[in-house]
Amino acid sequence: MIKGIIAAIIGALVIAAITVGLIWLVASGIFLWLFGFLVHAVVAAVIILFVIVFVIALVVLFALFYYMAEKTPTVTPGEYKIEEEKGKSE
Repeated sequence: MIKGIIAAIIGALVIAAITVGLIWLVASGIFLWLFGFLVHAVVAAVIILFVIVFVIALVVLFALFYYMAEKTPTVTPGEYKIEEEKGKSE
């Protein structure tokens, strides 16, 4: 029975210490500073990622038009019949 009482007292002291610690953190403004730091870090990361994706998309867009303009069709000379075409009678 004495073990239970001691455990209850220790538990109450731990809960009281955690509560006092949290109140001190809120009162000192550390939570607000930490939250502000995290919000600014996330906003900066989102802006950086957007710029990276935008630049890659822009390069791909110009590369697509360059590829379409510069590619020439390759035709091998010879005589072909319609029956030799792929996809015919498959």
